[in-house]
Amino acid sequence: MEFSKEPNFQLLSARDFTPEKYVKNLSQSYVGGSELQNLRRKLQSLSEETSNNLKKNVYENYVQFIETAKEISHLESEMYQLSHLLSEQKSLLSALSTTSILEDTQHLNIERENKSNDKDIEEENKQKLAAILEKVEGCKELLEVPGRKFLYEGDLLEIDPTENTSLKTVHVYLFTDGFMITNRNSNSRGLMKYIYEIMYDLSSLAVVNVRDLGNVKHAFKLLIFPDTRVFQCSSNSNKHVELALKIFHTYLLTPCILCITCSHKSSYLIANMVIAFDEVEDDVGTVQPEWFLDIPEELDVCVAQRHFEEALSLLQKAKEYISQMTAGNEKHDHVFLDIQRKVEQRQNSLTEVLMKELEVNPDKSLQGGLRAARRAVRLLNQLGRENQSCNLFLKLCSSMLRTQCKRVKREGSTTTYIRNLASVVFTNMCHMSDEFLRAFPDSPTCASAYVVWASNELLLFTGHFIKQVFMPQTSLSTVTECIVLVRTQCERLYSYGLDLCYQLDGALRSSLVKALKDARDKLIDSIKLRALEDKWIPINLHSKSALGRFLHEHSQMGLNLESYVSGGVNSKDRFTPNNQRSFLTKNAEFLLVNVVEVSQKIYSQNVGYECATLKKLQGEYVALKKGVSPTTRSTKTKYSSEFL
Repeated sequence: MEFSKEPNFQLLSARDFTPEKYVKNLSQSYVGGSELQNLRRKLQSLSEETSNNLKKNVYENYVQFIETAKEISHLESEMYQLSHLLSEQKSLLSALSTTSILEDTQHLNIERENKSNDKDIEEENKQKLAAILEKVEGCKELLEVPGRKFLYEGDLLEIDPTENTSLKTVHVYLFTDGFMITNRNSNSRGLMKYIYEIMYDLSSLAVVNVRDLGNVKHAFKLLIFPDTRVFQCSSNSNKHVELALKIFHTYLLTPCILCITCSHKSSYLIANMVIAFDEVEDDVGTVQPEWFLDIPEELDVCVAQRHFEEALSLLQKAKEYISQMTAGNEKHDHVFLDIQRKVEQRQNSLTEVLMKELEVNPDKSLQGGLRAARRAVRLLNQLGRENQSCNLFLKLCSSMLRTQCKRVKREGSTTTYIRNLASVVFTNMCHMSDEFLRAFPDSPTCASAYVVWASNELLLFTGHFIKQVFMPQTSLSTVTECIVLVRTQCERLYSYGLDLCYQLDGALRSSLVKALKDARDKLIDSIKLRALEDKWIPINLHSKSALGRFLHEHSQMGLNLESYVSGGVNSKDRFTPNNQRSFLTKNAEFLLVNVVEVSQKIYSQNVGYECATLKKLQGEYVALKKGVSPTTRSTKTKYSSEFL
């Protein structure tokens, strides 16, 4: 029976898949290290493909994952709140059926009027305290206080006073002389469900109602010097019970309360107090519009979803409303001030997110180019952060320019490399100038910053240019060609109002002067060597083709030598001293007339005026044209470089 050499990867997804058995079967089917290596590579490629598919699925379903997780979290929270709400309502109903909110021995409710004596009431209170001792760990000494009576218990959600974020769920107990806070015991497996945290004396705390704001509803503050704690009830009815804590604390020692003996009147008075307390709080401060109360949460959502334009419009709308409200110099309530502070925080967070969009990061891709940065730059400018956006924009330009320059390979001749590098540098600078003028059209400060940036980038480029071009083995013609290429590219910036040619000339001046001096010295040495080797006799070129090339080369330099050709190509005339004298005189005349005139013409074409030194030289040696040695001449060495 023949086994297939190709592994069956479909077995990996089978329900009864066993890795050990699968590997054992593969090891039996494959023989040799090379086959096992090939199998290992196939499994590795399959693993990478599976990993990429998983990542792709995660990215595609990312929003759905987040929404599902939120729904699960909300469902768990709602079930938890429902469970505690039922237990809270049960304890509240049992407490209301047995005692009043004030829980005074002189104020009996309807059911207690039917009891025979106070011993039953005291016994019932002891049973409640004993039940609390069984549930709460670490409060034995605190509850064993004579005269302390239980009023109320329930779950509350503690909220951060500044950020309005949930901290933890606590279980509270209200007594006639104190307010006890406990935490849920996660390690408990018995009756001890809670752990004691703290007990506040009613005479040392104050209760302040908190207006509903966003997700924070049915909340109140406990002011305990020097701390402030905020708690949120699960419903408005429970909040009224907690607000009764303030009423109880405020009116506990009031004689009018102590003299009331009718439970019906007592309950009616407390209910009126709670209603009046809510009405007074509702009248305090200006009622803010709902969109203004929800603006911090809306801004958070827009920033998280990267809807920056919508977030900016909401910020502008909120700022306009705040400026209108603060124009009258009136005092505002804590709700308005809190929203104003949160709006400023959201503006700072939006600014930080936009600045991170422009930050240069090694892990960040630059494929989008400067077009991808237009959005962040525009929004930062609208937020009044023009200087920061300009600095980040220029840093991004520098990073992109360096990346593009690194891609230019050092191949071929120096001229080819400089041509490609200069094209990349100045093409990118032109594109960046266009984007800069688009992003900052009317900003003198940013324009100055851009000029400084361009100057620094050109300085870096010229430094690299000098290292690559001005080398000892580089010819002067190559240097000239490279400089012409760079200046031509630099002149492209004229159309954007940026002239950097003067800086380019200044940066290359010293290196160019040094290169010219080196070339001059090499030419002088070469001329001296040729002069020493010259025999001052006529040249025999031996062929008409060589003679033609010789005449053509000198005619390109402006020298016509046809009149100086004498004899045949193969003539061998005897060279006598008389012939030598006439030959030297003819050469001197050729140098003083033809060569000096051509040199003077080239000099005047490039400089704009004639060379006085050449005129002086021609005047000093004019006697040589007649075959007479000059009588007056300056003392110079035979091969002086003064005229070169």
